Amino acid sequence: MAEPLTYDFDGFIARLHDCLLTNNGNETEASEIVLDIAAAFSEHPSEMQIAMCLSAFFANSNQNIMTFLRRASSKEEFRKCKVEILQFLKFFIGQVGDKILPYAVELKAILLSLYNHDKYSDVKCAIFPILSQLMELSVGTTIMDKAEVDKIVSTFFNALLAASKTTATLKGLIMAFLGLLCKNYPEYMDIYSEKILKLYLTTLKAEMEGTSKKSELLVIAGVLEGLIYYIINFSPKPKSEGGGNELESIYRYAKKAISPETDLSRYAVPKAGLEIFAQHSTHFTELLYDEYESILKSLIFWNQHVNYDIKKVSQRAYDTFLKGIADALKARAGIQDNGVRQRAIKTFKYFVQEFRAKIESPAMEIRDLAMAIRGYGTFASACKLFGTADDVRFMFVDLIQRCEQIAVPTISLTEAADVYDERFYQLPNLLDALSAIIIEMNDVGEEFLGPLERLTVMTIDYYPRYQPKSKATTCTSVIKMILAIQTKPSCFKPFLSRIVNQSLIRCCSHPLKSSVDQMMEEIDPDEEKSKTTLAIGKTIIYENYISLWKTVFDVTTTKEPEIVVYSIFDRQNMHVSLYDELIDTILHIIDRFDLRVEKEKELDKEVLNMTMKYCSFNIN
Repeated sequence: MAEPLTYDFDGFIARLHDCLLTNNGNETEASEIVLDIAAAFSEHPSEMQIAMCLSAFFANSNQNIMTFLRRASSKEEFRKCKVEILQFLKFFIGQVGDKILPYAVELKAILLSLYNHDKYSDVKCAIFPILSQLMELSVGTTIMDKAEVDKIVSTFFNALLAASKTTATLKGLIMAFLGLLCKNYPEYMDIYSEKILKLYLTTLKAEMEGTSKKSELLVIAGVLEGLIYYIINFSPKPKSEGGGNELESIYRYAKKAISPETDLSRYAVPKAGLEIFAQHSTHFTELLYDEYESILKSLIFWNQHVNYDIKKVSQRAYDTFLKGIADALKARAGIQDNGVRQRAIKTFKYFVQEFRAKIESPAMEIRDLAMAIRGYGTFASACKLFGTADDVRFMFVDLIQRCEQIAVPTISLTEAADVYDERFYQLPNLLDALSAIIIEMNDVGEEFLGPLERLTVMTIDYYPRYQPKSKATTCTSVIKMILAIQTKPSCFKPFLSRIVNQSLIRCCSHPLKSSVDQMMEEIDPDEEKSKTTLAIGKTIIYENYISLWKTVFDVTTTKEPEIVVYSIFDRQNMHVSLYDELIDTILHIIDRFDLRVEKEKELDKEVLNMTMKYCSFNIN
């Protein structure tokens, strides 16, 4: 497509409106124009392109996308075109963000009008992603006031009353969207909260417990998704606090949603049920404690599922479930009632035996082993409460031996560029589990420092290979390990000295970005080996590690919940000790250079530049 045409968005809109003027309409041409607009709008638009698009799509009061949708709302022949426009708007708003806010109220009104006047469900379904974007972007502004929220709620409540005209897909989307409003606008949704909860529970009862018709899975998934949002601000009280049966009902339906199923073609229902447990297990602690065996079996089933999204949600649900059970056990540790204590001990032994069976099984995959290892770490404090110091030490020895076995690398970091190895991504989990157990121990033997150091350095070494979210987890895990070892004064100094020394040397062994860029320019792009060089050399440069070091040094100011539980005194001590070790290591590296020679080797100059850059960290 020619360059002038690519940016002629006003021309696109004018042609789009012309399609409405013909006697029979020209829906085919209109669809082609929408595709041209989508193709012209870049996936990484410049500020100028965003401004041009906003002006063409929304600013012109006579001819814009919104007026086209309004005029085409009753024209059945433009059904496909309307869906395509709504899909493009979803992508467009995702790119421009809050720049859409000046047009949010008018666009919201157009979407509601389209919902009320268009009779096709695919058109109606396409408005919900855009509405959700607008409502979330408007949070904290005065754009969506109470009157605007009331209009939306009224529209969708009326739609639910006309059940015969509302498809299962639409009903599920409405249920989820009402929950989203409860999450983002609790001050406006308070008057509707009881009505919405009653609607949710009534619908779930009819769909999950009724026998007169086949369950509508999309409706169930929509209600459960709505409850995920709803509970954030409007969690029902349990019976023990004077509440009704609502919380127990939510738990019962969520539990039923995650019951193991093997014949599902879609997984929206179990995914939503798992998300409820992942985000809100603390509301169900006592209920989970009463039925821990069945819940654990369900979570393990979904953790081993082939569906990637289900597996990820199930892992989070598994972790929060274990934390809830561990907290329940700790709450019962001080209770003198013999029956309560014996039940707590039985529960504790059940979980430890489950973890141990997985850890000792030679046939277990790394992901399953990591689950058991995380469980060991979660139950470390409970082990000290219901066992002895020797039990905690036995848990630690057993765990560190297994960690060494599964984490010893068989391929190098550079080879790992094109190889997915689950072990790399489980290293932070191993550190978390070990640090949790170390906190509960009286001391750490010298013989265990070596394995702990190797695991910590290995985790730092693989840092550039992690995704952004995993990188944040890695930083937290490294900090937790250092803080845990700090509680053992006799081990702390040698441990910190060796991990800083080894990690810094490994970080500085990678080239400068400028050197890599120059190397890339000299490589023939047609050569096969250039692909490997590009994949490895351009990714692993010493600058990739700077964010890790900065995050670790920000230990005194971090807001990470897993770190702020440590006292500010402990974090300040870690900060000072780490700073001292870093300076000592840098000076030691510099001292090893042969600086008496006038003509230095290029490599020595490069390493010196890298180490001096580390000295310039704004640590203080």
